[in-house]
Amino acid sequence: MKNETPQWTRKDVGQTVAAILTIILFTLRKGPFMEVAKEMLRHLWAYTIYSIATVLIIIGLTKKIFKYKPTWKQIIKWAIFLAAFCAVTQFAHEGFLALTGQMKP
Repeated sequence: MKNETPQWTRKDVGQTVAAILTIILFTLRKGPFMEVAKEMLRHLWAYTIYSIATVLIIIGLTKKIFKYKPTWKQIIKWAIFLAAFCAVTQFAHEGFLALTGQMKP
């Protein structure tokens, strides 16, 4: 693993912003505003908790084996990218259910 600086570069910020915008885009749903807002916040909360916990568990399980020490910047980026992945896959799953008639409109 290459040595990374703990400072945020323009590339790091751009990647993080793109991932956050992806999360927001794939979390949007249609319907009444208040219901959609509550559902969106619930999804964002779930993605945040899930991604942070998963990244910390993986680091805890692999840190001694692979002898690495991730920086806070790496941990934050990994958690945000995992949350973006979860948002996209959840959206795809709901789309599949809607297309096959397994989800109520």
